[in-house]
Amino acid sequence: MASLHFWNEFELKKPPLVTLHVNDTGFAKNVFVVTNRYLNQLSGPDYLEFNQTAALIGRLMARRKNSFRCMPGFRAVCKLNAALCRLLRLDLPRELEHFRGALPDACDEELSGEMPTRNSLEFILVRLIAFHRLHERIRDCCEATVKYFGQMIRSNFFMEFLTLLIAAVAKINKLSLLQANNCATLYNKLQPQLTKFPLVEKHKFIPENCNLPTQLRLIKAGQPLVPAEEAPSASVKLQTQLPPLVTKVEKAKERAKADVGTVVARKSPKAASTQPTFQLDSLATVEDVKHFIVRESKARKKTPDSCVTKAIQNHEWLAATTLFERKLQAREQKKALNVFRKYIDSKI
Repeated sequence: MASLHFWNEFELKKPPLVTLHVNDTGFAKNVFVVTNRYLNQLSGPDYLEFNQTAALIGRLMARRKNSFRCMPGFRAVCKLNAALCRLLRLDLPRELEHFRGALPDACDEELSGEMPTRNSLEFILVRLIAFHRLHERIRDCCEATVKYFGQMIRSNFFMEFLTLLIAAVAKINKLSLLQANNCATLYNKLQPQLTKFPLVEKHKFIPENCNLPTQLRLIKAGQPLVPAEEAPSASVKLQTQLPPLVTKVEKAKERAKADVGTVVARKSPKAASTQPTFQLDSLATVEDVKHFIVRESKARKKTPDSCVTKAIQNHEWLAATTLFERKLQAREQKKALNVFRKYIDSKI
């Protein structure tokens, strides 16, 4: 049995839970406290939220099983779901409750009592290693899933489904990191107490070629799973931040910005010939206005772009001339002249 895969066995045979009488039970108090604290953490809201999110990922995987079955990212989702199911099958809380129940009720250096054997604690430590390794596997699958489906969501493929999937995977990754660190903390506190438990030679649990690690490493957020000093030089290091993804649309936009064309010398346009400006003083009398109306009416029909009143719309010009004629018919020559002059002054 290889030491590297000892913790990963599905059918790991549990040693019998045997208690032996010891004269000193003072060390059992610390074991009971850290075990009880960890069990309280497993029954907290984060653990329940982890189980609910894991169930959601399983349902999302089943919903798109036919559509995404050939995609590499979906294979990572399937592996993630398998790791979550294996974590559920491990049932670490039950094993810890059995071990805690075997500890003596009263613990003191001067008190003797019944203590579980060293093999029982070794079994708990192996289960903690499996729990910790499974959470590493879960985070690896989360990174592979987000890396693949992140490219799809940037291309607007399956937007609603992938948004929900990535959110669930990110939540699992965050809670998995928290549970793995709690597990490593418990292991690091229980492992030094191993030699204080009574040993039964007949119930030897760990093979001779297997050695339990002295500590499990705590992982910080954004920290790679393999430390730099332990990673081989030829291996590729995991990046904490993924490189920015560039889609085809963004590449096309960059090319369009880069292609600015060739600078061509252009001749300055000739200055437009200035047209003679209209003098409002030329409309001094009613007769001047009548001649102006006749002249402009003809010019508006022949050359509408070059006439003096080209800025005035046809219906506005018709309304102004009609109003002028009505004022003349009402014998209000002065008022007709003033109104028409003000109107022409405001438009030209």
